[in-house]
Amino acid sequence: MMTEIQTETTEVQTTRGKVYVIDRGQTRLRAGQGLLTGLEVVFRHFRDALTRKLEKPSQQTGVFTVQYPEERLKLPEAFRNFPILLYDDETGQELCTSCFQCQRICPPQVIHMTQARDPATGKPVPAVAEFLIEYDACMSCGLCAEVCPFDAIKMDHEFEYSTDVHGGLTLNKEALNRPISYYEKIAPTFWAEVKDSAMKKLQGNMKRRPDLIGVAPQMVEKIRAKRAEAAAQAPAPAPATTEAAPADKAARLAAARARAAEKAVEAAPEPATDSAPTDKAARLAAIRAANAAKKSEGAAEAAAPATDSAPADKAARLAAIRAANAAKKAAAQRDGSEE
Repeated sequence: MMTEIQTETTEVQTTRGKVYVIDRGQTRLRAGQGLLTGLEVVFRHFRDALTRKLEKPSQQTGVFTVQYPEERLKLPEAFRNFPILLYDDETGQELCTSCFQCQRICPPQVIHMTQARDPATGKPVPAVAEFLIEYDACMSCGLCAEVCPFDAIKMDHEFEYSTDVHGGLTLNKEALNRPISYYEKIAPTFWAEVKDSAMKKLQGNMKRRPDLIGVAPQMVEKIRAKRAEAAAQAPAPAPATTEAAPADKAARLAAARARAAEKAVEAAPEPATDSAPTDKAARLAAIRAANAAKKSEGAAEAAAPATDSAPADKAARLAAIRAANAAKKAAAQRDGSEE
């Protein structure tokens, strides 16, 4: 009920100063006006609750913001709920190297991991074999994401984890893994700041990971299929006969030298005074041809199987015969010139 109050102010002088005494006077009631004013406020709020959304901070009336879960507000990039692990979309390689930094700094100690080892040597490698996080005890502080030197652990925006199974909130590595494209979608600015350094470190760690160690479990079969497809598309190995190519080349070179020696003998001058240089050149050519033939035979035996060395051996023998003939012809010419 609304009332009208008449006031009157009186000034009184005291030793300590002025004192103002307010006389409230008598109040006069206006029947019904207070009730109507209150009902107006009620009806205004009722109307706004059915027809108005709280979309701006300046708005003070309204009941709901969006029709959840059909409509959802866009979360800021810095929003953090629970940690997740990242792996490369292309290679499937996980960014985590099991450095144990997140496990050491975790206040409630809900992170547990095991480092992977090389099955051949037993030595540790920069990869994580198992990774567990107890979501039911995680306090979402984000310290694990801040301390990670490889940007492998980040804070997710997913918050709908209600369940009636107590052990359902202890997630293993496969359940924690997310592709880099997922985090880049929810936090593009944050990932752009660390992308270059994170990928550079990942490339260095991949060189020390044998076979499929360090690959996300959900990507193992996909990587194997890619490798099988690449092996099927690879060109077939060259036949064994191609291994005799160096021996064939050496045999052809010896034959060419033998023919050059024959031509040199044929083109030699007839006078006896000039026979000495010709004999020397012929003998030198014969020696070179014989050495080349022996070298080609040895190369053919080492490079090609016994079944594939027949062409090389034949060419070498032919070159040796030609060289011997050239030497005989040169000797005959020398004997004739001496007579």
